Amino acid sequence: MTLVEILVVIAIVAILAALAIPSYSAYLQRGQRADAIGTLLEMAACQERLRAADGYYDTNSCPGGSDNDAYRFRYEPAGKVGTLAFTAIASPTSPSPGDGCGSLSLDQSGTRAISGAADHLSACWGGR
Repeated sequence: MTLVEILVVIAIVAILAALAIPSYSAYLQRGQRADAIGTLLEMAACQERLRAADGYYDTNSCPGGSDNDAYRFRYEPAGKVGTLAFTAIASPTSPSPGDGCGSLSLDQSGTRAISGAADHLSACWGGR
C-alpha cells in the first residue's frame, strides 16, 4: 500500500464516523427518553392505585423511580400525604445541547409536559 491509499482509507473512515456518531447518539437519547417515559407512567400508575384505595395520593408510598445514568426522577409535591394532585418529573442528568425536550413531566390528570423548547410535545413523548 502506498501512503496515498492509506490517506484515502483514513479519510473515508473519518467521513463515515462523522456521519455515524451523531446518529448513534440520537438513537441512544431516544431510547433513554423512552425508558424515562415508561418510569413516569409506572410512577403515575402507582399513585392512581393509592388514590383508588385510600382516596388520595401519597408520594411517600410510591418509589420515585430509580435514577439512572440519563434521568433523575422525583415527585412534586414530594412527601405530601393526603394530597389530591401530584406531578412525576424526569430530569436529564446531563442535558444534551441538541435535545429540546428537557425535563419530562406527567401529572394526575395525565397532562404531559416538557421543560425544553422542542417544537412539538409529541416529538419528546414518542407520539404516545
